[in-house]
Amino acid sequence: MCGPRLTGWLFRAATRLLSWLPLPLARRAAHRIGEWAAGLQINPARVTRINLSRCFPDLDETALAALTRESLGHTCQLFAEAGALRHWRVARLKGLAVKETGRKWITSAFAQGRPVLMLVPHYGNWEFLCYLLGEFAPVALYDPPRLRALQAPLLGSRQRFGMRMAPATPSGLRQIRRALHPRGLACILPDQTPRPEAGVFAPFFGQPALTMTLPFRLAQRTGAALLIGSARRVPGGFAAHYEPFAELSDLDGPEAFARALNQAIETLVRIHPAQYQWEYKRFKRLPPGCPTPYPKRR
Repeated sequence: MCGPRLTGWLFRAATRLLSWLPLPLARRAAHRIGEWAAGLQINPARVTRINLSRCFPDLDETALAALTRESLGHTCQLFAEAGALRHWRVARLKGLAVKETGRKWITSAFAQGRPVLMLVPHYGNWEFLCYLLGEFAPVALYDPPRLRALQAPLLGSRQRFGMRMAPATPSGLRQIRRALHPRGLACILPDQTPRPEAGVFAPFFGQPALTMTLPFRLAQRTGAALLIGSARRVPGGFAAHYEPFAELSDLDGPEAFARALNQAIETLVRIHPAQYQWEYKRFKRLPPGCPTPYPKRR
């Protein structure tokens, strides 16, 4: 197996090589690799298939296998696109913003003296928003990668355009709270599974999913406007979109927030289901008495 240093070197070398390719070619190559990986009994393929079978129970075996292949193909494209985000000049990256809609919701909140809390699900290439939103100097909460050797190159890519990354630790949460000052912007990926005490169960594609309530608490404390942000993969680049999520006055507590959040993410995912990151174990924590859908391999 690769050591940590070699893993980090290989990642940096691969993203550099990918940056030399036209984006359509890099995407096609990565997609083929993902489709090939779907046929192997590796963990991402197994988890993707389990999640898709739970969330789309009406799919027959042929359709389920096809969606699994397409989903892993899109996940591999994240890696292919990392080369552009890490190494392309800003003028060249600008051409990848095929469409951007909803920026008015950010500026209108700022005009009212409010901060903005952008909720960014694992859909499309959320890291492209580091480029699009960098001018606002946002702070984004992130989970440090398991391989520590990948942390430096990933942070270098994500912070290249002005976004600051805060780890999901007490100190990182304090950074997020400080970022939500009047006319400040913070970003959270809201579909990560929280600790049991930091979330509530709410339906996601009809399945109980432990859902974080941190955005609800932050909005309560700071008066932030809640927006949903995404960067969907389209020919030639990305289509970014921001839209209002909900006002706290319309929600009667964290449970209502979690239900509304999962419904909003589900609506977004249904636009192009394969672009959601289905290899994440979204249902790893279930209500008491419910068996895990992710059995350990023997």
